[in-house]
Amino acid sequence: MHRNMGRQFDQFKFSLLSSHKYRRLDSRININKKKLLLVSGLAAIVVIAVALGLYFGLKTSKDGLEEEVRILTGGAVTSNGEECAQIGADILRQNGSAADAAIAILLCEGVTCPQSAGIGGGFFLTIYDRATKTARTLDARETAPAAATQNMYLKDQNKAVEGGLAVAVPGEIKGYWEVHQKYGQLDWRSLIQPTIDLCRNGILVTGYLDRILKSREQRIKNIPSLSEVFINPETSSTWREGDRIKRLVLADSLEVVANEGADALYSKNGTLLPKLMSDLKQFGSIITPEDFYNYEYDHNRRITYF
Repeated sequence: MHRNMGRQFDQFKFSLLSSHKYRRLDSRININKKKLLLVSGLAAIVVIAVALGLYFGLKTSKDGLEEEVRILTGGAVTSNGEECAQIGADILRQNGSAADAAIAILLCEGVTCPQSAGIGGGFFLTIYDRATKTARTLDARETAPAAATQNMYLKDQNKAVEGGLAVAVPGEIKGYWEVHQKYGQLDWRSLIQPTIDLCRNGILVTGYLDRILKSREQRIKNIPSLSEVFINPETSSTWREGDRIKRLVLADSLEVVANEGADALYSKNGTLLPKLMSDLKQFGSIITPEDFYNYEYDHNRRITYF
């Protein structure tokens, strides 16, 4: 794949981080309790807790986390990376909704944890509305392209996990757009801009990401679209803990999404889709533009609490 959107599609998947970072929220945040939403994104475990007198405790783990107990008067945001937790906290400080913060954090997670998430994938989301005491789920997971068949992997099962035939139609951006339209309070761009800035300034490589990249180094080197992102040109090896990886192409793609919304990928007028289709074709994918036009998420499931 060449220098455009195709680089953003995840070609390898690993486990989520077991250690989470959190950011404290001060009590000055103006929260309308009637509109309070608690959002849980299963694509990259995100928990947003906004309550008075929140009791927050962290137990010591095998990863060396120190036990810490605090009484928080405003709330807390937790994510896999400190940068993403800070972004979520900043969104709430701007009086954004919990849904706004969740979207912003998940977009960030797709950059800081490329082994686990990204805009080339999908997600499940559960949203609880305190006013109506109901919870809704949104299924924006990936779907098989229309040309997929039941026996397409029989001759070579490896194609189910590697190569163009392993790529499904993503639902990430369209799902976030749906959540924002229903529950968002801040403008769409403000949720994406922090991750755009992070891509341009450089993503910090954690010890966990260092180990993941190192364990897949040869595979990464064999895929040009991955090697030009995850291989340090000065050392010819994967980036190491403490390094910063700049994702300039991804930043440009997110700029288009910030300007065009979900239409960037799911509309005939979207300017990002043609670039993506060119990459997918070179990669051997059977996905067509119509697969994007026809993509549908499921948001009809409801749970009522008494």
